[in-house]
Amino acid sequence: MRPSLPGAVPSNAPRRRKLLTRRLAAAVIPLAFVLTSTACSAVTAEVNDAARPDATATAPLMPPEQALQKLNALLDEAISGVQPALRYQDAWPEAKVQYSSGLNEHSLGYAKASRARHVMTKVVPAKSAPLLDAVRNTWKAKGYRVESGPAGQAVHATTQEGFSVRISIGTAGAIDIEATVGPVPVPDGRDLFGTPTPDPVMPDANPDGSPGYEDPYWSV
Repeated sequence: MRPSLPGAVPSNAPRRRKLLTRRLAAAVIPLAFVLTSTACSAVTAEVNDAARPDATATAPLMPPEQALQKLNALLDEAISGVQPALRYQDAWPEAKVQYSSGLNEHSLGYAKASRARHVMTKVVPAKSAPLLDAVRNTWKAKGYRVESGPAGQAVHATTQEGFSVRISIGTAGAIDIEATVGPVPVPDGRDLFGTPTPDPVMPDANPDGSPGYEDPYWSV
């Protein structure tokens, strides 16, 4: 064993371990900051996207007659660029009261009106993409904010006034277009749009909403 020299410095292994530990800690802190900042940015972006303000919430109440005219206009506009023209059946419009979110839920004092248009022309799966493209192009030409749902199944748009319209293709091939406008008065136990017209029914008394019209282009 080598004798220790007078005044020799003891082994610095513990000192090296301390320096290495400090260097690792210094490297981990910036990395943690980057990861935390990235996560926060992602959450913020998601929250901001999900919390888009409702442009119709502060608008004056719309008379039911005006709301119905706007609903029909949005539905007509959606299929205005579709050729050959589609056959359809409109459901009775309805008004849904809007409520606040959170524990203290309460009516916001207004409703939103919506109406669905059921496409009665049979559209084969191979023709669904051209149909959605035609509707999408119409909305883009109008300057609406257009967003796509599940690939090949839905497209929805928001107008400059904050109204919404959507076209969707169901699993059984049923195609629906729905428009929503507002605000409208709270129904208060009555139908804002008068006496509902009964929907067509099948022989078994179930609603007849299945596409049954054959078209030389859309159905083959």
